[in-house]
Amino acid sequence: MRRLGTAAARIVALTLALSPALALWPAACRNAGKGTMPQPGDTDTRPYLLETVGEFAVARLYADGFEDLDRRERVLAFYLYRAALAGRDIFYDQMGRDVLEIRDLLEEILTHPQGGDPQFRDRLLRYLKLFWINNGNHNDRTRRKFVPEFSFDELTAAAGAAGNAGAHIRLAIGETLPQKLARLRPAIFDPDVDPLSTCKTPPPGQDILTCSSVNFHEGLALADLQGFKEKNPLNSRLVKRDGRVVEEVYRAGRREVPPGRYARELTTVVGFLEKARVYADETQSAILGHLIDHFATGLPEAFRAYNIAWVGQDSPVDAVIGFIETYKDPRGQKGAYAGIVHFVDPRMTRLQKDLARLAQHFEDQAPWDDRFKRRGFNIPIANAVNVLIATGDSGPMPPIGINLPNEEEIRERYGNKSVALVNVMDSNNRAVHAKVVEEFFLPEDRPLVQRYGAAVDLLQTTMHEVLGHASGKVADSLTGDPRDHLREYYSALEEARAELIALHNFFDPKLIEIGALPSVEAAEAACRDYATNDLYMLRRVRQGDVLEDDHMRATHLIVSYLREAAAVEFIQRDGRTYARVRDIAAMRRGVAELLKTLQRIKGEGDYAAARDLTERYAVRIDPALRDEIVARADRAGIPSYVAFVMPDVVPVRDVNGEIQDVRLAHTSDLATQMLKYSGKFPLEEPAPTPR
Repeated sequence: MRRLGTAAARIVALTLALSPALALWPAACRNAGKGTMPQPGDTDTRPYLLETVGEFAVARLYADGFEDLDRRERVLAFYLYRAALAGRDIFYDQMGRDVLEIRDLLEEILTHPQGGDPQFRDRLLRYLKLFWINNGNHNDRTRRKFVPEFSFDELTAAAGAAGNAGAHIRLAIGETLPQKLARLRPAIFDPDVDPLSTCKTPPPGQDILTCSSVNFHEGLALADLQGFKEKNPLNSRLVKRDGRVVEEVYRAGRREVPPGRYARELTTVVGFLEKARVYADETQSAILGHLIDHFATGLPEAFRAYNIAWVGQDSPVDAVIGFIETYKDPRGQKGAYAGIVHFVDPRMTRLQKDLARLAQHFEDQAPWDDRFKRRGFNIPIANAVNVLIATGDSGPMPPIGINLPNEEEIRERYGNKSVALVNVMDSNNRAVHAKVVEEFFLPEDRPLVQRYGAAVDLLQTTMHEVLGHASGKVADSLTGDPRDHLREYYSALEEARAELIALHNFFDPKLIEIGALPSVEAAEAACRDYATNDLYMLRRVRQGDVLEDDHMRATHLIVSYLREAAAVEFIQRDGRTYARVRDIAAMRRGVAELLKTLQRIKGEGDYAAARDLTERYAVRIDPALRDEIVARADRAGIPSYVAFVMPDVVPVRDVNGEIQDVRLAHTSDLATQMLKYSGKFPLEEPAPTPR
């Protein structure tokens, strides 16, 4: 990646211009906090909420305990961090054919402000912050396009001024800057051009491919894929050439294997993984070797070998790097690039381990038919972890829990690995949770939720990942993966199934016995919290009446079903709508019924039933209710989302440039960190002196 010159004065001046948050918060002292869910009497006074950008909060992510790793593990983490970051641009490109080019153009203008209009620059920075948070110009969850507050003429003038100031604005062969800007104008400014990045409920006359702007397919309609068999369903892009569908495989290339799409980026990823292997133990080095083979050759067999080996190792420092989740693909087949590096938090991991050891117990208690029950569970590897970096499909708004691999056959035969991202949960709760409870929960429910919210959040995430995704089995007669049968409906139903596993098991006495829950009251708090979640999540859907995000569809499916079953109701008080659990026993019965249905649909690969259930309960919302919720959230200052500024992972080098150690710094704000990641600022800066 190209980097700016390292003239200190220029970097300091630009950093100060981009970083109002740094002037507002004192420098954070290392080891000042516990790195756990906020509890009454918590004395952590470090800054968490840094700024708000529209409906997004930006919070600081701390990774306490990194210094407790040994030196070898810290250096291993650094090279994994660089490997994860090296593929970041892949995800931008996957999100739209013009997305990476637009980001580069706007960053060049931002970092060459000489002679530009300061008011335009403020609007440009606001738009870029939204662009960085969402990895493009579509909202990450609603999939809807957003446009800038500045005009095309203002952009043209600023681009010309930036070019005169030395900006390196990339042009196609024979293209002029005005021609480039005219070419990109519709993609940036016209809300009706590519209005949805992922569209699973197409308007009349379109299908799920033609109404989606993601770059997993080009020039294809759904009918073009009839009878086409993909060799690389996760790691390829489909295009039409000479009337034929062709797979462009993502691979770096090796010897007899020619380079493929994203070869440059994947070659860099491979290089850092090779460096990481030097600091890994023998087993982890072999696992990384399988991942390197996959990135080099693109072969699904190499990725399968990697997953089988990976689920068997419990490492203090670990990573999820590759083409993993398929939520962004309207067909639910193509993997989006993601990179997460994390390390185990031993203080928070006991809950995960205890639940994992009881996996067979919870499977035996599942409400579905015996033919879908797993026997002889491979105990999942489960940990509470602190995230060092989450990029690509996972950042800067990472998940709070992960369960992998996604392949059903590997899960059933070899096991799975689950992590709860506790520093993400911690920072998110500190930034927004109290306001959400005050505004959206019934007054009589607030004390319960405030008392048990932290315990419930962590436990629900753990059960969702450790027990939920890992549970159940498919029918012996089903051929292939259930994902291939349920297609565009699979992800939403699988998320709902995992959520229901957590809700179903909250009242199991084992949870109190092992200390995972303090009382039955906490289980009731979880039910009331979940019912209300379907209400306050509507603040994120500011246009239309269709949910496109699979996680939001999952929540809406469950609560809509429970409302129909008369277990949950929406009521009015003082002109405000609240969710109320009418009957805990009825809610438990409804959860069990729906869970049994979803497991049967998955186990049999019943596409028609998946479609009918999704369309009936999961897709449509009430726009009038949404408008009320949005207005209430805005008045109360409640953001719709929380994005995170990650720790800066800083190598300590000797005079020859060799890495001697690695430490963390927490000095970047959102803009500074994103410009570092893009190569517009130097990535490595000296760590601040501990104090």
